[in-house]
Amino acid sequence: MLPPLGVIISEKEKICAAGLYIDKKAKFGFMYGLFSNPKTSKLKLFKAMKLCLKEIKNQAIKNKLGMVYTITGEPSLNKLYTKHMDMKVCENNVKSYVMNLNKKKYKNLDWIS
Repeated sequence: MLPPLGVIISEKEKICAAGLYIDKKAKFGFMYGLFSNPKTSKLKLFKAMKLCLKEIKNQAIKNKLGMVYTITGEPSLNKLYTKHMDMKVCENNVKSYVMNLNKKKYKNLDWIS
């Protein structure tokens, strides 16, 4: 279930990562998460996250996508996306859902929430 494309930013250890699902026909991408190492200092993490998002954007451009969509419930990521990465809010107060199409394989989906 991991995305086919993605970015990992690291120095001596991994700092942050994001994945990118793409649909070239629809020219649409979904950035799956922006995961971070809680041991990383805030300034180093901020710089790494900006670098990670720039690389996701580069991958989207390279794959001729017209848009990349993502979601977050984290206020700090909202600030990063809107104030520092020129991303636009398109929905507020969203609930997300999953349709489990293989209940034998994916018995417990508690890890999602």
